[in-house]
Amino acid sequence: MAERFLRDILSRRDPHGYYVIPLKPEARETLSRMRLPRDAKIVDGVDVILVKLRSRGEAMKLLRILNRKGLIHVEGDEPEEPLDTPFEPY
Repeated sequence: MAERFLRDILSRRDPHGYYVIPLKPEARETLSRMRLPRDAKIVDGVDVILVKLRSRGEAMKLLRILNRKGLIHVEGDEPEEPLDTPFEPY
């Protein structure tokens, strides 16, 4: 992934002052094995996991590790899934 994209993730904070790193759902197991800082918050969603960190340095370290493993979520990565059942007429 381009260094520019990684810098873009860390260039903004959420309204509460946290750096937010979006991860793919496959990152759940990796996160459970990692030692995260005490102030880290994990928001677990269906399509994306958000890791929120206060420290820019800690966020950069985590971002580099997870990027090497290919676990950073990029919008538009998801394959479009066809509908399982056709629409029923009324």
